[in-house]
Amino acid sequence: MAVELERTVTAIGLVALGGRFLQVGSPLAGQRVTLRLDDHLIHVIADGRLWRTLPSPIDPATRRRLRGARVAGPPPPIEHDPIRVQRRVSCRGQAQVCGQRIQIGLPHAGKIVTIEIGDDHFNIYDQHETMLCMVPRTTTKEVTRYKAYGHKAASA
Repeated sequence: MAVELERTVTAIGLVALGGRFLQVGSPLAGQRVTLRLDDHLIHVIADGRLWRTLPSPIDPATRRRLRGARVAGPPPPIEHDPIRVQRRVSCRGQAQVCGQRIQIGLPHAGKIVTIEIGDDHFNIYDQHETMLCMVPRTTTKEVTRYKAYGHKAASA
């Protein structure tokens, strides 16, 4: 069963939850946010809009014992499209996004791929928008680079 609770975000973008601190984002500093704890996710809701989704460090048995916990209402509406970024695949068939290395495959080395970032997974597409693979997301870091730039080989 999902529960909701409210917390105030600290000056550095943290909220306290069950003796732990969660990074919800420094743009929310000083604001009151609603945290919705679902199965294995925490949805951060600010001003009635879904701000971020994080993996939950709180097990389902202890959710109801959290300070200020109440039965959750309807889930927040999702108003945004998934974020899409481009990355150049390394000579070893890897790319990195949100601090996570993704193995795409050696046949795609040197090519630029598009990565669609979901809450709990990455979808990787080639230049023809054909899906190459789907990889589980293990980090909570935000995107800092959106565009990939190919490098020219050094001439000998």
